Amino acid sequence: MRSCMDKLKAFDYFHDWNIDAIAVSDRHKLIVAMEDRGTRATLIFNRTSRCTLEHFSVTNNIVFDVKILNSGDTNYDLALSMLAKSERFTDRPGSQIALILATAGVEIAIEFDTLEIATA
Repeated sequence: MRSCMDKLKAFDYFHDWNIDAIAVSDRHKLIVAMEDRGTRATLIFNRTSRCTLEHFSVTNNIVFDVKILNSGDTNYDLALSMLAKSERFTDRPGSQIALILATAGVEIAIEFDTLEIATA
């Protein structure tokens, strides 16, 4: 089974993709839909226990990268400080932390358990 980072690396961490939709499903799934030159991808963060969105734009949300972070990684403390602004949605914390950094627009910190990537 491929790790989350391997899945993200296969898409160059979604560098320069445009986020065009953010949704919630089943109360604990955060869905981030993106597009790049006609190719679509959806990131599904299962069992999301916390998330914070900052700097959302209705016109321009360009991804710099999507990374799964561990303690000591660059931007790990940034993700934790963003998540500290969110109330926990469940009693059990997620086992992973992701950070979507922006070239322009929204940045998202997510505490979750598993990641699915769907493409079209």
